[in-house]
Amino acid sequence: MNKHKIIIFIIALILIICSIFALNVKRVNKFKIEYESLNGKKNEEGKTYKSISIKKNNPIEYANYEKIFDVLDNTGIIYFGFPECPWCRSAIPSLLDAAEETGLEKIYYMNNLNDRDIKVLKDGSIVTEKKGTNNYNKLLKKIGDMASTYEGLNDETIKRLYYPTVIAVKNGNILDIIVGTVDSQKDPYTPLTKKQALELKEKYTIAMNKILMCDASSSYTC
Repeated sequence: MNKHKIIIFIIALILIICSIFALNVKRVNKFKIEYESLNGKKNEEGKTYKSISIKKNNPIEYANYEKIFDVLDNTGIIYFGFPECPWCRSAIPSLLDAAEETGLEKIYYMNNLNDRDIKVLKDGSIVTEKKGTNNYNKLLKKIGDMASTYEGLNDETIKRLYYPTVIAVKNGNILDIIVGTVDSQKDPYTPLTKKQALELKEKYTIAMNKILMCDASSSYTC
């Protein structure tokens, strides 16, 4: 290999390394970019999205259904939400603060908004306007009775996933499910007060500690 070919090889290698690094940075910062890109913008209703700041080294890991089902059969914290959800944007800072304080290394994240079914009550009968995907229905089945009741149908046996939902599972047992933020938050576009944010963080901290500290000597059922 002559000197000219060596130089070309080195340049090509550097470009490959830089490309891999750039892809990894984009992957790691995907959650940060996805949520922060809406800061201060208005939605179709003219409501302004709450501005949030997310650290680059956050514990969020994007997960598909296969991974979510695996976590539900084992151990982990799962967060269901989506960037445009105003309640989710209120919850994220407290969720990430709780993870940092407890030392939780990973939160599995899924945005499955478009997978949900849509049901309405018409003349006393429940009508399905849109069917949920097979994976979404399987998810509700795995969550079971701990899933939220579908609001407005007058039937507690029909379940639905609302956002944000945070699930703590240990050895296949769901130990905690936190839906929404705090009861005192009435307008999701209004930032949480310091007291509300601490209250929500405490909820997440308790859920995380249930899986981080759950052992034979604990009071939690594992």
